[in-house]
Amino acid sequence: MRTKVFYNKPPEACYGCQACSEACPVDAIKMQPDEEGFLFPRIDTDKCIECGLCERSCPTQDSVYKPLMHITPAEVDAAWEKSLDARRCSTSGGVFFAISSRWVENGGVVYGAAFDSDIVVRHTRVDTLAALDSLRGSKYVQSNVQNTFREVRADLRSGLKVLYSGTPCQIAGLRSFLKKDFDNLVTIDLVCHGTPSPMVFKDHIAYIESQHGIRLKDYKFREKHSGWRAYIKYVFSDGKSALNSLGKDFYAFSFYRSRFVRRSCFMCDFSCPKRVGDITLSDFWHAEDHYKQLRLQRKYGFNMVMCNTEKGRMAYAAAADLMEHMTVPSKVAIEGDVRLRHTEDMPAERSEMFRLYRENGYEWMKTHKGYHPGLRDRLVPNWLKNIVKEIQARI
Repeated sequence: MRTKVFYNKPPEACYGCQACSEACPVDAIKMQPDEEGFLFPRIDTDKCIECGLCERSCPTQDSVYKPLMHITPAEVDAAWEKSLDARRCSTSGGVFFAISSRWVENGGVVYGAAFDSDIVVRHTRVDTLAALDSLRGSKYVQSNVQNTFREVRADLRSGLKVLYSGTPCQIAGLRSFLKKDFDNLVTIDLVCHGTPSPMVFKDHIAYIESQHGIRLKDYKFREKHSGWRAYIKYVFSDGKSALNSLGKDFYAFSFYRSRFVRRSCFMCDFSCPKRVGDITLSDFWHAEDHYKQLRLQRKYGFNMVMCNTEKGRMAYAAAADLMEHMTVPSKVAIEGDVRLRHTEDMPAERSEMFRLYRENGYEWMKTHKGYHPGLRDRLVPNWLKNIVKEIQARI
């Protein structure tokens, strides 16, 4: 077995999108984790027939990904679900859930990231409204797309309407795998902060379960207990739950500092205004700084919606009755989100964090490299901080 390295990119440029392994006609490529827990393609040289299909499917290649990029539209929407209950259950404004709900109602199938029974994030296929709930909410860990590219191809060839959501590199991987544009396929790419290590997340889940003495059945990265961005929620197998603030949860604390993010995320070709999906969704950072009427919507979040193709505009419009929106110039979104402009620099501490992690393990890292509250954080409770934030948003 050898690592697949293409002629003009270093090995660490690999996104782990799995387009190469899905494209291989003889199944000579297997995705295996490296020492940091990220999946990389490994080639069985005894099986490989040197057809080159893997390379022609790889979105790290300029000749592959550049033709897939769409021109940035002049305007975007700040949008949110009309139903407050539905919006509370979503990470931001609930736009993905609105679009995908209408898609399923109209006979389509949806692919997206979901937790399995072991709290591992995998892409899965959904064709009922009841099952859509598993795709709701952000999962800040790299999802395993498994065999979904091949499943999508089969669905498209059978005439089914397919909605596929994922990180930009996953969308690029799917489109390069398919080799053609299907009228019955709509893709949604997310403005991505970076994909953290599944290995670290697995250890994080194991630690929580050991501390509470019971298995987790769900994990919500941004629970809207008292508003947007406030809490992590652990849901246990006995139905009970526990809350932790974003800053005190070691995994979230490390994620926002990009400590355990994949190396390719710091050289990502998709951190730019041109997008690869038919629709681009994200949190709409700093929009309320420009439009006072949006400040009241910040408590439960709202999305930035960028429709990059006519197919995307039609899918978004089909769910318009479920949402409220405000149209603004796209430059507001681009100026407010660094990942719509360029990649961020790799933290100087990243390599050291992984070295210490390998040598000492999760619990040591949590104790020595986790959140240590200052005086204000020790004295001021979270509920009071959130009240202050809400008052500030209304001023």
